[in-house]
Amino acid sequence: MGRRANGEGSKPYQVSKGRWRADVTVGTDPITGKRIRKPVYGRSQALCAAARRDLIRQVEDGAVTIGSAPTLQEWLDHWLYVIKKETLRDSTLEGYEAKIAWLKNTKLARTKLDKLNPEHIETFYARKRAEGRAVASVLQLHRILNGAFKAAVKRGRLGSNPLLKVDAPSGRSDEAFVPPTFTPEDARKIIAHAETLPPSEAARWMMALTYGPRQGEILGLGWDAVDLDSGQIDLRRTLYPKKWRHGCDDRSRCPAKGPHLCPSRHGGGLFFGTPKSQAGRRSVPVPKQVLKHLKNLHAEHLALNAAEGERRQQYTDPNGVTVDLVFCQLNGRPHRPESDWRRWEALLEECGVGHRRLHDARHVSATMMLTLGIDARVVMDLMGWSQRAMLDRYQHVLDDMKRDVAAQVGNALWAHPKSPEDPNPEPGDDIKEGPSSDTTVINFDEWKQRRTG
Repeated sequence: MGRRANGEGSKPYQVSKGRWRADVTVGTDPITGKRIRKPVYGRSQALCAAARRDLIRQVEDGAVTIGSAPTLQEWLDHWLYVIKKETLRDSTLEGYEAKIAWLKNTKLARTKLDKLNPEHIETFYARKRAEGRAVASVLQLHRILNGAFKAAVKRGRLGSNPLLKVDAPSGRSDEAFVPPTFTPEDARKIIAHAETLPPSEAARWMMALTYGPRQGEILGLGWDAVDLDSGQIDLRRTLYPKKWRHGCDDRSRCPAKGPHLCPSRHGGGLFFGTPKSQAGRRSVPVPKQVLKHLKNLHAEHLALNAAEGERRQQYTDPNGVTVDLVFCQLNGRPHRPESDWRRWEALLEECGVGHRRLHDARHVSATMMLTLGIDARVVMDLMGWSQRAMLDRYQHVLDDMKRDVAAQVGNALWAHPKSPEDPNPEPGDDIKEGPSSDTTVINFDEWKQRRTG
């Protein structure tokens, strides 16, 4: 018999009773250039030969790693803190850490990367759902793992991504999302009180109740993104905080209680960025009631610039990006998110309105537009949603809208036509034109009564 061809592996040989072995070259050492061989075993010569053929097929498909594979936990730690950390915002990093913590001290975390299979991950997902984790949370973990596995494949630490054979978690949450709403009276109080405030405060809170821009989008808004003539603003920039880090060689000897007080601190501050998704980068029209206050605020800033001179400046972030901010302190520096939250809480207290998160105003904006009959696609554009799943959270609002449409269609097709001479029209002749809510405020009484009744 002639010599075996390159890549065919060694002929199976018996190493002990009922145990056969064959070796296959899976690659070469990048430093020494020596061949790296991997053994396979079988209980018989035929089974060992079959295992050898399977390994050769994996080598040809690029699905075999070279060297010792790390465990899933080891790779996730390396991927998160060495590869990804510098590209993530602090809030995103904390979210990744929280999801990866689900794996801590689990059998899955101790599994070698090259031993992972789709069933391992599907079982873990099912366990988390059984523990009461929301579908959206499990989906976030799925996306984190997918990013880590892609990096592992790219670097040769993993032969193939096991998530390619795993369906992403889907389905609605067990509990329906009910967005918090302001009553009509609450809305009137907030709007009326905002009208009495300085232009910066009036415009800030009125914008929160119209299209619900995210806090970072408002705090990062510059005058270069505001067209006062057309009443259009571009939401293409965000302001976000990054935590300070210790700069001392020996942290134990640092006199500061925290890294933000360290005399050699670095890496922190308020930074400008862009929305995470393409849908988040959008243009929205401003209602004339809000535009009036923006124009007054712009005139106020021009007057301050002339009066203050060097004292009021445009803000330059640590990366060197300079912006003339719309909503800022008197010296031109941005408001920190926590300061913005305190101002919101003070506003609600002054209005006599109960506690609401600042982000609740965003939910109210979405619900208001949907109940007023605005097309769902337009609502997604104005809110900056990249996924239909966000709209699905308001499904109960859409269901009520569909029932209204059904009533209108029924009236249109089966109602008796009215004649000018008919002084006593039949009941049901009037075709409902739309929601009967007061369109000057947020009024959801009708659909709330239907849901609770």
